[in-house]
Parts: sequence; C-alpha cells; structure tokens
Amino acid sequence: MSFLADHLGGGVWRADPPFSSVTFKVRHLAARDYRAGFREIDATLDAAGGTLVASVPVASLDLNNPIIRERMLSAEFLDAARFPEVRWVVAQIEGDVSRALSASGELSIHGRTQTVAATGKVGLPGPGLLSPENRVGIELAATVDRRDFGLDWQEELPGGGETLGWDVTLEALIEFVEQA
Repeated sequence: MSFLADHLGGGVWRADPPFSSVTFKVRHLAARDYRAGFREIDATLDAAGGTLVASVPVASLDLNNPIIRERMLSAEFLDAARFPEVRWVVAQIEGDVSRALSASGELSIHGRTQTVAATGKVGLPGPGLLSPENRVGIELAATVDRRDFGLDWQEELPGGGETLGWDVTLEALIEFVEQA
C-alpha cells in the first residue's frame, strides 16, 4: 500500500482550482527573483496508486505586464501555439510520518520531457469550511534548468551577468477534493 493510500484512505482526488496554484520563479537581472504563475490548473491524485497528473494551459500564464506576457507566450520563449500545455505525470510519491513528501515524474515543457524530482508536504485530510467534501492540500517544489526544456534565450547584461537565471523553481500548491 502506498503512503498516500495510508494517509488519505485511497480513492481519487481532483484539484479545486480556486484553492490551487502553480507558480515559478527565476533570477532576473542577476539581482532578484521574478515570480509568475498560471491562472488555470487541472490535477488528479490517485491515492491508492500513489500517482499524480497535473497540467496547466500555457495560455493561462498570469503576468501583470501584457507586453512581457505576449513575449513569454511567443516562439522565443514558451511557444504556446506549438506547446499549449505544461504537464507533470508523477509515478512515485513517497512520504513519512511528518507528512513530508518526495515525488518523481515526467515533466513536459516546450515539447521536451525530463524526469523531475520534487519535495513538499501533504496536509491532513478533512472536510472544508464551506463544504462537507473531504479535502487535502499538497505542496510540491522542484528546481529545473530551463535549458533542459529548450528554453535557452539569454542576454548578457552590460556590466556582466545574465538577464535570466538558468534555474527555475516550480511550485505547486494544490487543494484536492475527494471524489465520490
């Protein structure tokens, strides 16, 4: 039996999008982290099988600046027209008594797929404040090198250094609802 089956009692759980987020951060101008995320998320957790499938439409990229958003969705970066989805298929989730998690699965971005390991935590399952359905929160984070996914745009800064860091930290905070 899997850790999740023991912790959640098995079953299938679906993400509740208003209470879930997928974000990323990348070093910008060699000085600070730039953060952004996606407005839409779809995720299913099979607690009995210990698997998770999560995806976000690239077009749901949420940026405050429409010019930067348009550039990020263009062929120069994420190429949303050719690669409309970021998808992570996790085949292995392990945990311990402190509810710490480790997860490993195939992450697909920009037409390339790499095995990615993440760490995080799982909450305690129970009914929601506004609804009787059982809910549980899962947090996972992983850092990837964007070049592994063909995202190799770079510009040198006039005083030295790079405009964008190569490492990108992905964070998924997902609240799941148990399916009847």
